[in-house]
Amino acid sequence: MKKLIYSVVLGSTISAAVATAPHSADAALGDGLLKQGMNNSDVKDLQQQLKNKGYFKLGYTTTYFGTITKDALKNFQRANGLAADGIAGKNTYRVLLNNSTSSGSGTVSSSTLLKYGMSSPQVKQLQSALKQKGYFNFGYTTNYYGSITRDAVIKFQRANGLAADGIAGPKTLAKLNGSSVPAGSGVSTSTTLRLGMSSPQVQKLQSALKQKGYFTYSRTTNYYGTITRDAVMKFQRAAGLAVDGIAGPKTLAALNGNTPVADSKPSQGSGSSSSQTTQKIISIAKSLRGVPYVWGGTSTSGFDCSGFIQYVFNKAGGPSLPRTVAAMYDRGTSVSSPKVGDLVFFETYKPGASHAGIYLGNSQFIHAGTSTGVTISSLHNTYWAPRYIGAKTY
Repeated sequence: MKKLIYSVVLGSTISAAVATAPHSADAALGDGLLKQGMNNSDVKDLQQQLKNKGYFKLGYTTTYFGTITKDALKNFQRANGLAADGIAGKNTYRVLLNNSTSSGSGTVSSSTLLKYGMSSPQVKQLQSALKQKGYFNFGYTTNYYGSITRDAVIKFQRANGLAADGIAGPKTLAKLNGSSVPAGSGVSTSTTLRLGMSSPQVQKLQSALKQKGYFTYSRTTNYYGTITRDAVMKFQRAAGLAVDGIAGPKTLAALNGNTPVADSKPSQGSGSSSSQTTQKIISIAKSLRGVPYVWGGTSTSGFDCSGFIQYVFNKAGGPSLPRTVAAMYDRGTSVSSPKVGDLVFFETYKPGASHAGIYLGNSQFIHAGTSTGVTISSLHNTYWAPRYIGAKTY
C-alpha cells in the first residue's frame, strides 16, 4: 500500500513538473539567449520588438536569426549603452523589454551634434523632423547619417540662413525644433533652377506653376525633371519669355507677378538625345549579362560593380562617372524615385554607398554582383531592399 501511495505521489509530481516546464520552442522572449544562426519563434518576437523601436528594417519578420537581425540588434545595443555583440542576452532583454530608447519618436535634442557617418536613433529623429519640413525626401527614415541626410541638412541650413556645413549642431537643431522656413513656400527670384537639379526651391517652383495651371503632375517634389522643365517652357511661352526651360531670375519674377493662365496646347518637349543615350545605356548593360565578377575589373573579361557602370556609361556616351561607388554617389543628384538610367545605391559591407546598379524600371536594376556577375535584380529582393539607400541622377 505504501508503495502504491508513493508511486501515485511521485507520478503526480513528475507530471506537474513536465506540465509546467516550458519547451524551448514555446519559451517566452527573454527566457533564453538568441544569436546568429538560430531558428525558432523567439527570433520572430525579437525582430518584432526591434521593429517596434525602429531598428529592424526588413518588411516582415522571420524565425531565422541572420545578419539583418544581428545588425539591427547591434544598432540597438550601441544606442542603449550595451555591449554591441549582436547577441540577445539578459542585459539586452532587460532594456529591450522595458523602457529603452525609442529610435523614431520625439524631437531631436538641440544639445546633440550629428554628422556624416554617425549611426544613432537621434539621426532617425533628425530625418523625421527634416521630412516634416520638406527637406528629407527619402522613402523612409533610418539611424544612419549618410549623404542623403547631409544634403537635406545643408538645404535646411541654406534656407534658414545658417552655415551650410551639413553638420546638425545645436544652432541647426534649435532652428529645426523651432520656427523655420518650410521647404515648399515661396520661390526666390535670385535662384536659377534647371533640369537635373534637386532642391527645396524646385518644390516651391512646382507649387507656383501648379497654382497657375502649368504644373499638372499629381504631387510636387524637390527634383527638376522633364515634367518641371516642360511646365516652365509652357509658362515661358505664355509669358513671352525666352523658352529655354530654365527657371532663372526673369522667369521667376514673372511667375511671382501677374501672368496669363496656361493654354491647353501640349508642350513639344525636347530631350530625345538624352532619351537615346539612356536607351543605349540599358541596351549595352543588358548585353553584358553573364560577365563574371572580378574585383577591380573594368572590362568584358570581368567587372566589379563600379567598373561595370563606368564601362557602360562610357560606351553609351553617357555622363562621365568616377571610378568608385562612393565617388559616384557623391557626384550624383539625389532623387526620391529613380527613373530608367539612374543609379541605385546600397550599403553593404561598410557604412555609406558600397554597391550600385543601373535602374531599369519596374523596381529592377542591373549590376555586377560578387556571386552572380552581371545580372538583373529587384529592389524588393529580401537582400537588397533593407540595404537600399537611395538613387542618383547624372
